[in-house]
Amino acid sequence: MSDDLRWQARLSRRNLLKGLAMSASAGVLVACGGGSTSGAATTPAAGSGAATAPAVQTTGTASTVVWFAARDTTGYTPKQVEAFNTANKNIQIDYQEQGATTQDLHDKFVTVAGAKDASVDIVSMDVPYVPEFAAAGWTISVDEILPKDEQAKFFQGTLHGATYQGKLGGVPWYNNGPGLYYRKDLLNGKGLTPPKTYDELLNVAKTLQTADMAGFAMQLPQSEGGIINWMEYLWGYGGDLVDDKLNVVVDQGTAGVDGMQKILDFVYKDKILPEAALQFKLGADVMNLFRGGKAAMIRLWFSNVGDLYKEDSAIKQEQWDVAPLPSKDGAKPGPGCLGDWNLGVSKFSTKQKEALEAVRVLTSFEFQRMRFLDGGFLPARPAVFDDPEIQKKYPYAKAAQASFENLKPRPVTPFYPDMSANAIQPAFGQAMARQITPDQAIKQMADKMRQILKTG
Repeated sequence: MSDDLRWQARLSRRNLLKGLAMSASAGVLVACGGGSTSGAATTPAAGSGAATAPAVQTTGTASTVVWFAARDTTGYTPKQVEAFNTANKNIQIDYQEQGATTQDLHDKFVTVAGAKDASVDIVSMDVPYVPEFAAAGWTISVDEILPKDEQAKFFQGTLHGATYQGKLGGVPWYNNGPGLYYRKDLLNGKGLTPPKTYDELLNVAKTLQTADMAGFAMQLPQSEGGIINWMEYLWGYGGDLVDDKLNVVVDQGTAGVDGMQKILDFVYKDKILPEAALQFKLGADVMNLFRGGKAAMIRLWFSNVGDLYKEDSAIKQEQWDVAPLPSKDGAKPGPGCLGDWNLGVSKFSTKQKEALEAVRVLTSFEFQRMRFLDGGFLPARPAVFDDPEIQKKYPYAKAAQASFENLKPRPVTPFYPDMSANAIQPAFGQAMARQITPDQAIKQMADKMRQILKTG
């Protein structure tokens, strides 16, 4: 940070909570549900603590930065922004949610940045947006606020997903990854342990399912949410979409076909996974099955866990737990898809120094700790999981941490959104509907991906 920025304000946890009290009439804070793609969820009441958050470096005069964000269905982020503004009179954040979905945010920023409009300073970015925006020249590198020693304090997968051509295009803001939610009471009653392999998952699901309860559930629609679930099986069988040089490799070997066939068998042959999963567009659709007592196990994002703390959940805290995803052989947890969000700065902002400083504070250890403790947002910094207060309030924290060590990002390339929408999703959707075979789906997918990369 340049010398003309001086330390002038200190944002303590006490001041943050004081600001939250001023900005909300309700005393209960809510957990992140993955933005607009997952359901909002209520968590237990806010925790306590006296740790002091990093100071805010400012110019000494009030400066407002505009933050383009995805819709936060939980309502927590606007409260935190108001608290930030209450405690700091030098840098103010004008928080603006864009539309109802993450795609709305993407499209609005593309429009503004494409016009070289200086009206946006900070932008929230899903993993695929980082390389897309950086390659287009719409965001700047944030390496100056995250030197190497500070980078070492983040989950390395989150940094990999935020890096394009050797430069950080954003700072990991909060983390997300999948876990295997399971009915602890039902498994214990049958003398079972959480499955570590795909075959064990099948056997446990068959043992527990009834006419009124699915053995297992996850999202399988023709959407990003659906293909992510298939990607985890692709990775689990040792395959990938592209290699490090962006050569398409999904049709090399049998991993793509094997992973797709395994999921199809779960639905149509083994019948442990309901066909309705093909219509589960939201994480909340899956969670509602589980919290309603209609599924024994589900694969879902950790950010959805707050729904289980709601008073109307038929499944209470002592009845469930979360384990790492199963894998092919069980030697280590199955790979999960990285689902974190990052904060970046627009290249066309006239307040880049102030925007970078706001990003630095919003992604700091103490802010991530407070967001997890009080709002349920999972951290991108592993040290947050070691906090005794965190572990006491969220018993699943250690399982989440173990899962986050195995997260993989989707291909870090500006071409990924096009590949997903026009190559991967259509082939996956046709295969899930049994309109084409897994072999045909993988070939169709690979051919289209190569075409996109060649003409992109």
